[in-house]
Amino acid sequence: MMQSPSHVQPDDVSPRTQLPQLDLSQSSLREYEVTLSSGETMYILAANSEEAAWDALELSMDRQCKLTNVRRTDEW
Repeated sequence: MMQSPSHVQPDDVSPRTQLPQLDLSQSSLREYEVTLSSGETMYILAANSEEAAWDALELSMDRQCKLTNVRRTDEW
C-alpha cells in the first residue's frame, strides 16, 4: 500500500524512494487567492481566471460558504 506524502515520516523514506519536488517555474498555472464569506483565505492553482472561478466556487460549496472573491495573486 502506498502512503501519501503527509503520512510518510522521514525515517520511512530511503533516498531512492523520495518523492520528486514539483517545479512550477515552467508551468502555465497561476496562483489565485480565494476569499470565502467565512473570512477564510485560500490559494489555488489554475490555468486561467475562468478555471479559478469554477474551482473556487466548488471549494466554497464544499465548505458551505459563499464565495466572496477570486483574484490572481501577482496582479497589480
